[in-house]
Amino acid sequence: MGRVMDRLDLAVLGGGVAGLTAAYLLRDQDLQVFDSARHVGGRTRSLKQPDGIWLNTGAQYVSTDRVKVVELADAVGAKLLTDHNLEAYWRGLYPEHPDTRSEIESCIERITAEQARRRPSTLPELDDQPFDQWLGDVSPDTHRFFDRWCQIMNSGSSVEISLYGALWLWGDQRSTPWTDRPVPRHDRGDCVFEGGTNEFTMALARAIGGRVSLGSRVVSVSAGDGGYVVEVEGDSGRRRVWARRVVSAVPAPVAAAVINDLPDWKLQALRAVRYGRFLATNIVVSPKESPPSRYPLTSARSDVVYNLDTFVFRTPGDFDVHGGCFHTIAGDPTARVVWDDPDHTIKTGTLLPLFRLHPEYRERVVRVEVQRWPLGMPLYSIGRMKTYDLLAEPVGGIHFCGDYSWASNMEGAALSGERAAAGVRQALC
Repeated sequence: MGRVMDRLDLAVLGGGVAGLTAAYLLRDQDLQVFDSARHVGGRTRSLKQPDGIWLNTGAQYVSTDRVKVVELADAVGAKLLTDHNLEAYWRGLYPEHPDTRSEIESCIERITAEQARRRPSTLPELDDQPFDQWLGDVSPDTHRFFDRWCQIMNSGSSVEISLYGALWLWGDQRSTPWTDRPVPRHDRGDCVFEGGTNEFTMALARAIGGRVSLGSRVVSVSAGDGGYVVEVEGDSGRRRVWARRVVSAVPAPVAAAVINDLPDWKLQALRAVRYGRFLATNIVVSPKESPPSRYPLTSARSDVVYNLDTFVFRTPGDFDVHGGCFHTIAGDPTARVVWDDPDHTIKTGTLLPLFRLHPEYRERVVRVEVQRWPLGMPLYSIGRMKTYDLLAEPVGGIHFCGDYSWASNMEGAALSGERAAAGVRQALC
């Protein structure tokens, strides 16, 4: 006999922040979350050592405008630590020459003036103009500063990101391109999750009773029997699950590929979303009194900046006493160059500038990990806003969420999951 098809109220496709938020808010329903990865939490993946040091391989921190993330963290018991180190976030990007610094400040004044003039996002001057073009006739060092800033903030280049996207990314609000209205903030300051960002998503998964199927790749979603048939491939082969409703929390191109019979307008919107890959390299440093270690160095590309933020992202605390981890990131313009290089060259290329900046760590590096994220961040790319409002629109009983449908950060993912959950709740009533 064939296997009896499981029947659910809700199938959630994707176990990142968006999908887990939706599942948490609908936890009273008969639901299951499906994710192709072997870990919970998507790009919040962290590794944790027995000594307590954690390695964030994706999402790093919670800024003061991440109100929904903090609300959810408090609800599920994920502990936040204030991290004053992030106040120095931009120190490594500013060039030394005073004339270039002055030119950068002039560009920032122009950005700030644009942010104060709210207007429709689809205007050609905003959505069709590359940010790099808007910067105009400035020095190569100034162009380089803003290009690297775009890499850190959105895993893209200033050539790919629109002026509207740059306005969205700039400043301390990042929940909106505009500064004419107050942005809600929490009172914790810039934070990190104790134990790593993955502690947040693992707590969400526990709060839904662990109803997450890992290593379960969604192959197709089709309408059937008054609901939807979800075909899933896992270690034991393929199986089919029926659900009254579906929440799609997978990246836009995955949703377009696996959900059958989507209308043209939806496919066009999903396919218009471009992603920037990113590369994370984690460097674990031992306490000062530990036995010396000489991490092996091999070769690296001489013209690649493997770390963009001069090692600002790090675990809190005194590295001399407890040790710790530097979390380094390279956005798509850099990552695409070294993507297929051997890991040992990426590790070497990241360690060399660390040792130049902090020679005291030359005999204290004990572990280096490399993580590639091919669908790293949805880009605020040129022309994105023309179909932006269609991304969250449901199709029948399928509801869509993900950072691509709100804002390209953890807060956007959480808010989009909340919106999808509200739509499901209303439909099920």
